[in-house]
Amino acid sequence: MRINHRIAARYDDRFWIEIDRLGLDYERGDPNNVLQTAISVLNITEDQPNWPKVERLVAEHDVGTHLVTLLYTKREIDAAEWLWMAALGNHGYPQPEDDFGYIEATYDISGFCDVCGIGLVQKAPFRLRAEPKASHSQFVQLNWVLDELFVRSAAREGLTAAGLTGFDFRPVILHSKNRPSAQVEQMQIIGVLPEALQPMELATVTCKERNEEWESTARRGTPPLSRSERPRHCGRVKYHLMHRGPLRFDRAALSAAPDVVKSHEWFGSGASAFRLMLVSQRFRQVVQQARWKGLCFEPVVS
Repeated sequence: MRINHRIAARYDDRFWIEIDRLGLDYERGDPNNVLQTAISVLNITEDQPNWPKVERLVAEHDVGTHLVTLLYTKREIDAAEWLWMAALGNHGYPQPEDDFGYIEATYDISGFCDVCGIGLVQKAPFRLRAEPKASHSQFVQLNWVLDELFVRSAAREGLTAAGLTGFDFRPVILHSKNRPSAQVEQMQIIGVLPEALQPMELATVTCKERNEEWESTARRGTPPLSRSERPRHCGRVKYHLMHRGPLRFDRAALSAAPDVVKSHEWFGSGASAFRLMLVSQRFRQVVQQARWKGLCFEPVVS
C-alpha cells in the first residue's frame, strides 16, 4: 500500500513556482482553455524523496484542494475479504435538478437533515435528464448521489446469474419523457450494516453550530447568522473520508452480511452525506472476470 497525495491549485498559484524548482512533473492547467478551469494537478506518493518538501509547501501555500488516497497492489486487493466499492466517475445529475428538487421527488425526507445531509431514504425511482453517455461503463453513477449505482443490461444479467445477494433492480425514469430508461436500471442496495466502523483516526463532522468544519468556513469571512436565520442542527455525526490506512469494520458484522451492503455510518462534508458501499470479494471477482468497467475497489480490514 502506498499513500498518494493529489494536490490541485490554479495554474498561476506561487505553489507551482516552488514545485518547478523541485523539478517535479505535474499536469499543468491551460489558461487559454475556456472550456475548463485552469487548474494544475500534482500527484505524489509519500515514498518519493521530495514528499517532505512538498508537504511543507502545501502547508505554507494553503493550496486549494488536497486529497489523500491509498494505492493498493493487485495482491492486496485480491486478498481482501471485503472491499469498499466506488464509482470511477459521475455522469449527469438526478432530476429535477433545480433547487435540488430531486430530493423530495426521490426520497422520504422525514428523517432528513438539510444542514448535514444525513437521513435520506429512497421512496421513488431516480429520474435522469437523458440516457447515460458513458457507454463503455457497465456501472455508472450520478453527481450528488454517491451511494447508488446504475447498471447496464449485461451487468444486470451477470450479477443475477452469479447468485450474488444484497441488492435488487428497479427502473430509472427519463425525466422529460416520463418513461423508463432503456439502457440502465438502478442496482438498489437493500441492507445496511449495524454499527461496525472502527473510526480510528477518521475525522468526525458533527451537525451542530461551530462544528469541526467551522474554522475553515469562518476563515473565508462568512458573516454570522442572526438567531432567526440559524438552521436547525440534528446533532448526528458523519466522517471525513480522508484516511491514511485501510478502513476497519467489525468482522462479526461483515460475516453475517450479504455480498453488497451499505455502512451504517455516514460520510461526507458540508451538506453532503452518503453511506459506503461495501462488497464481498466474490462480488469483485464477478466484476473482474466479466471485465466490466466503471468501478474501483479498496480493501477494508475486518
